[in-house]
Amino acid sequence: MLEKFLFDQQWCRIHYPEKPNGFAIFFIGDQQHYVNENTSFWVDNKGRAKMIDQLSKAGYLVYYSNLYEKNWGNHQSVEHSHNLYHLIMRKEILNKKIHIFAEGMGSLTAAQLIPLLKENIRSVVLFTPCISLDSHIQQEKNRKFYYKKLMKEIKIAFNNNVPDLGTKRPLEEMKQPLCLIQVIDQNRYKSQKQIIDELFQIRKENNLPVENYYILLENRLYITEKMIRFLRSTEKEL
Repeated sequence: MLEKFLFDQQWCRIHYPEKPNGFAIFFIGDQQHYVNENTSFWVDNKGRAKMIDQLSKAGYLVYYSNLYEKNWGNHQSVEHSHNLYHLIMRKEILNKKIHIFAEGMGSLTAAQLIPLLKENIRSVVLFTPCISLDSHIQQEKNRKFYYKKLMKEIKIAFNNNVPDLGTKRPLEEMKQPLCLIQVIDQNRYKSQKQIIDELFQIRKENNLPVENYYILLENRLYITEKMIRFLRSTEKEL
């Protein structure tokens, strides 16, 4: 079952499982992801639709928002995500600790959400993450068309102020399990690799739960299976 609603002037959707397991996953999308009154990227894209179908069959309630689309981790996206969590918790019968799945640009919002939700986060999965906006800007400088487009989007998102947005610290310090998944042969955030490797190493040294996977694009079908195994491993204590 699917429900759509307008919240904070942003279209949101909830995918309900037939046999709920009591856990929710908040999807935070990348720059090309969208949600409107009629459809969403997660419905239109065959790969993402299959992912949600697999998660639903595993019992998970999945919810997401349009989240101002190309938000690049701005304050609005973080505040909206925080408010949406509390709305979902009031509306549904769920375990208070949610899983977060963030893709690409969505990782900027997810990282800033961690200190706000604190103990209400069960785990975080980052798929081809962008966790340093500054590093991504530097990467795109060599591609004039994409750089111009990126800077226009950032200026709109941040009201003409270009932030130095590095969000690695909350990911380094959070106690909850973190899963990093990177596609090695098709990744628009290639400059993030060193930052992600450093993040992984810091968490390992501090004995904080972390998993790191590198996959080929052709093996993307197995991502959801890895995800479900990871999510279930964090659900032993309610």
